[in-house]
Amino acid sequence: MKEFKLIRSKASSARNNMALDENIYYQYLKDGVGVLRLYRWEKPSFTYGFSQDPVNQIDLALCAENGVQIAKRITGGGILFHHDEITYSFVCNKSDIKEPESVFVSYRNICAFLLKFYQSLGLKPLFALESENFKIRSLPSQFCSAAYEKYDILLRAKKIGGNAQKRNRQAIFQHGSIPCSIDWDFMARHLKSLPTDTADHITSLSAELKVIPEKDLLEEKLIEAFESSFGVRFYETCMA
Repeated sequence: MKEFKLIRSKASSARNNMALDENIYYQYLKDGVGVLRLYRWEKPSFTYGFSQDPVNQIDLALCAENGVQIAKRITGGGILFHHDEITYSFVCNKSDIKEPESVFVSYRNICAFLLKFYQSLGLKPLFALESENFKIRSLPSQFCSAAYEKYDILLRAKKIGGNAQKRNRQAIFQHGSIPCSIDWDFMARHLKSLPTDTADHITSLSAELKVIPEKDLLEEKLIEAFESSFGVRFYETCMA
């Protein structure tokens, strides 16, 4: 059974969270030790993809005025809003997550632990490509959560959370979010444009569960789902 590092970070700034994700990626290229990191956000935040210019999507002046933090990700994609959520990142190689060498990317394998996590809460998740409205909802959007990718996860036909990746020959890095609740009014005020029907197609744990477990328990369930899906064991550590 392969050993992974487990890092539980305290709530931190957007820039620090993204810097730590970048650090674990480059550290893996040196030592080859897989990592699962769990973290939270000290303030409402937006992140944007490494090749994206946020000026046209985010009201930067209003964010500065209201203390909303903004940071660039090392992964691609559009704007993501972070606040009341559990966020994870991991880095490893293809064999660690049972991705066949002959397959370029197997998101079904990689995201299996997320399905297992939601199932542990009594929910019935499925991949977006299995939904009836996938073709319509897969149209591109500057706001990451507004469009469906094939292996995004749906609950009752609504997308929950999101994931993004960075790869090279040695490593697979992925990070993603599990929203406990979403403040749509707050988010919309700080974006220059947001599709009017976005909230109709995105959900959160608060919308799906009568009672949301404490975040510490949610993190434990996510750890257990990762362990059982990929057959790894963790030793807990920390990083600066």
